[in-house]
Amino acid sequence: MTETNAAQAGPEPEATLLSAFDVSVQFGGLRAVDQVSLTVRRGEIVGLIGPNGAGKTTFFQAISGFVKMAGGIVRFCGERIDGLAPERICRLGMTRTFQIVEVFPSLTVRETLTAAAMVRLPLARARELAEDVASLVRLGGKLDLTCRQLTLPDQKALEIGKAMATQPTMILLDEVMAGLRPSETDEVVALIRTLRDRGVTFLVVEHNMDVIMGLSDRVAVMGSGRKIMEGTPDEVVRDPKVIEIYLGGEFELA
Repeated sequence: MTETNAAQAGPEPEATLLSAFDVSVQFGGLRAVDQVSLTVRRGEIVGLIGPNGAGKTTFFQAISGFVKMAGGIVRFCGERIDGLAPERICRLGMTRTFQIVEVFPSLTVRETLTAAAMVRLPLARARELAEDVASLVRLGGKLDLTCRQLTLPDQKALEIGKAMATQPTMILLDEVMAGLRPSETDEVVALIRTLRDRGVTFLVVEHNMDVIMGLSDRVAVMGSGRKIMEGTPDEVVRDPKVIEIYLGGEFELA
């Protein structure tokens, strides 16, 4: 990225935590993400929605260092992070979860959270933090269970716990509520709000529209690799183009 292009991204307001400018990802002849720009301010919960194949997860992968960008600029806490490896981005304070739960079946909850905490901490302190995080995500009584013994809701909680064990400033949540029953979804929503109150900022991909519209301060909409629009939940659900390509005519904001 040239200095000229970097300058075009403009200065960041003081409250801006994440700033993505014209992010693009190319897979062969497919432009999976096409010049998507998005900012997330400190303390916000921002939703990212769109139909399957819209490019939401690929955008996550790009800004968190898991896939190479074809173009664009990403700043986190004012620092350029595009081109950095995922582990370096994680140590700077931005981490992510995955659509498909990523666990090591034979490891215990304690071992899994300890390993995540060692991104920043020595072993003894990481073990202490693992216990604190387990309690926070309601797994305090299951520290010595292996990951294969956990129910799906507990595995989802562990996914958030792994992210929290890295001591993040910001978490990218990728469909962490997929497959959960309504009561289980409510518990995850309550946890996200609790973590936001503790100073964590969130960018959330989610297909449950009632959840994402009720949880988010702002919502960005993607379609065919591009950002279609962004605004408050109320603005998004009333936008004719969003209704046409994604929400349909039946969704109403509660």
